[in-house]
Amino acid sequence: MNSAPISVCMFSNLYPPIVSGSSIQSSSLARELAQRKCEMVVITAKVVGDSKEYEKVDGVHVYRLPAIRLPKMSISLNFPWLTYTFTPRNLRRIRAIMDRHNPDVLHVHNHMFDLALSAVLMHRRTKRPLVITIHTVIKHARGLYNLLLYPADRVFLKRFVIDQADAVICPDCNAKDYVRNAFGRPDGALVPYGISLPEAPTDMVLDGLRAKHGLDGKRVILSLGHVHALRNRKDLIQALPDVLGVFPETVLLIVGTVADDSPAALARNLGVRESVIFAGHVPHSEVPAFLALADLEAHWLNQDAARNTSLGIASLEAMGAGKVVLSAANENGFGPGVLKNGENIVLVEPGNPGQLAQTVIGLLGDGAGCRVIGGRARQTIQEHFSWDSVCSRTLAVYREVLREGACR
Repeated sequence: MNSAPISVCMFSNLYPPIVSGSSIQSSSLARELAQRKCEMVVITAKVVGDSKEYEKVDGVHVYRLPAIRLPKMSISLNFPWLTYTFTPRNLRRIRAIMDRHNPDVLHVHNHMFDLALSAVLMHRRTKRPLVITIHTVIKHARGLYNLLLYPADRVFLKRFVIDQADAVICPDCNAKDYVRNAFGRPDGALVPYGISLPEAPTDMVLDGLRAKHGLDGKRVILSLGHVHALRNRKDLIQALPDVLGVFPETVLLIVGTVADDSPAALARNLGVRESVIFAGHVPHSEVPAFLALADLEAHWLNQDAARNTSLGIASLEAMGAGKVVLSAANENGFGPGVLKNGENIVLVEPGNPGQLAQTVIGLLGDGAGCRVIGGRARQTIQEHFSWDSVCSRTLAVYREVLREGACR
C-alpha cells in the first residue's frame, strides 16, 4: 500500500477559473499529485458560464456540476462565488463519476460549502475514507453574524461534516487550534500549503502593467487578496499619509475582487485616494508580474489578534518571489523557527497604523536590507513549502486512512 499509486476524488466548490486561495491550492495539489502518478478526479461547481462541464487539465479529470449562483450577502462577506449544488440530480452525477473512477480516497477542500455534504454522502455509501482540508476559519467581523455562524459551524458542520472525516488536514498551527477548539479534534495533521516559485515575467508584460496602473516612477506596496470586511486594508490606508510624507511617490496597489466599499471611502477621507489603486480581480497567472513590480507585499494586517492570524497563500507566494512581506501573523504559525521576524518576514502589530507607517518607511529606505530579507524569504519557501514535501505529507495522510480502513 505504501508504494502503490492512489486514486483520489477531490471535492471543492472553488476551482479554476475561480481565483481564490483555496481554489489555487486545491488545483495545484491535484496537478502535483497527478504528476506523481496518482489518478486525480476533481468535482466542483460550474460557476463561470463558459467553463467546460468536463475537461482533463494537467492530468486531472475535472467535472463541473450545474450550480445555482447565490447572491452576495453580508453574512458571507459579499463573497462572489457562493453556489448551491446539493440536488438529487447532482448526487446522481457524483455517484456516476465515483463509479467511473473508483477512487481510493475522498478529499474535501473547504468544510463549509455544500460539496462537503455530497462528499460525506459518498463516503457513507462507498465506504471510502474521507479527508478534509480546513482552509477557512469561520468568523465574521460583526459579532451579530457570529451568533448565527458559530452554531452553524460548531454544531451543524461539526456533526455532519467534520465528525465524519477520517482525517483533517490543517495548513498551519492556527487551523490546528481551530479544529481542536471548535470541533474537539486534536488529531489535525499539519500539512502546509505548497508554493510554486514564479517564473520571471517578460518586460512587455511588466511595461503593460506599469502603463495600465500608472506605476512608472512609483514605489509599490502590493496587497494581494480579495477585499471584504475582514480584509479591508484599514491599517495600510491609515498608514499611507505618513508614508507619503517621506516617499510621496508611493502607491498602495490592491489586487483582488472588491466586495467592500469602506477602503475607498477611508482613502478619500484621508486625502490619499489617488495613491490607492484597486486593480480588481486578475487571473492567478498575472500575480507574478504584479509581484515583480512590488517593493513590498503587505496583507490586510487587521484581521484578528496576531496569534490567531495565519500567513495566507498570497503572502507565501510573495515570499517565493523574493519580496519582503509585512503581516500581522503568528510567527510560530508553521511551527517554531520557520518564520523569523526581521529575517525572512516583517511582522507588525495589528491596529497600529503609526507603527506600520514607520516600518514601511524604514523598508522603503533600505533597498539592500529588503533584498536580504527577500532572499531569505525565497529560501524559506524552497525549504518548507516545496511541492515534494507537501505531496509526501499529503500522501502519508491518505495512506494512513487507507491503512486504518483496512484494519477495521
